[in-house]
Amino acid sequence: MNRKRFKYSFILIFLFTVVLVFIDTILTEEASEKYPFIWSLSLIPIILISNMYPKWKVIIGSGVFYSFLKYTTEFGQKINPDNNEINALILGSLINWSIILTIGYFINKSYKLLLKVEELTITDSLTGIYNRRYLELFMEKSIPIYKKMNGSLVFMMLDIDHFKKVNDNYGHQGGDEALRHTSGIIGNNLRNSDVFVRFGGEEFAVILPNTDVTEGLIIAERIREAVEKSEFFYKNERIHFTISVGVSFFNGDTAEEFIKKSDNALYKAKENGRNQIAIIS
Repeated sequence: MNRKRFKYSFILIFLFTVVLVFIDTILTEEASEKYPFIWSLSLIPIILISNMYPKWKVIIGSGVFYSFLKYTTEFGQKINPDNNEINALILGSLINWSIILTIGYFINKSYKLLLKVEELTITDSLTGIYNRRYLELFMEKSIPIYKKMNGSLVFMMLDIDHFKKVNDNYGHQGGDEALRHTSGIIGNNLRNSDVFVRFGGEEFAVILPNTDVTEGLIIAERIREAVEKSEFFYKNERIHFTISVGVSFFNGDTAEEFIKKSDNALYKAKENGRNQIAIIS
């Protein structure tokens, strides 16, 4: 939870609570009877908070808080309320809770839909890993931080060698299966902190945070070797393929420069015969 948002949310709840209690306190008994649902104003901060934090525990918690405040304030002012006053409070609470739960349902549903849409915009539908859009967002946020901290960062571009032959011989469905197979092997040889994306076509990209040259090359070689030794079958036929890897190391570059260095390293690996690793520092 963002600290700034939490602070503003707390201030909002506090101020509105003070205003609400003040209004209820200064109302005369006659006015209170005339406006029995004054506490319905508590729906305003509940809706605002629910929009900021669309989770059921927040929505329910906000409702419980204001219900508790409502009954504490009301019964604190009237030690022996009559049945009509109690019935009015209960009826008001039922109405408020009906509104809270209804609004909470739609807010929660809309939030889940929004998360799904956001996930689709940064996820490759074929392999299930992140896509180039996510890479751009990650680089946009991370590069300035690593430049400021002078941190170590490794960027790898990986490309399936002679992938066109796989498509030509086995069709696009066979090519799709080969991409899923390769992405699975690469992902299994990465750490939880690493960022793995499908860059486009048969190209993948991997970002290794807080990784030095030696460790980066070890990971790159481990992936290359794992793909080479893997067994991929399509329609009962074993298809053997390899990958080329271009590796670059962060040296205060911009995001575009960093990607370009890895792309040049990948081109170098392919020029040198494929199924190998090339480095540009």
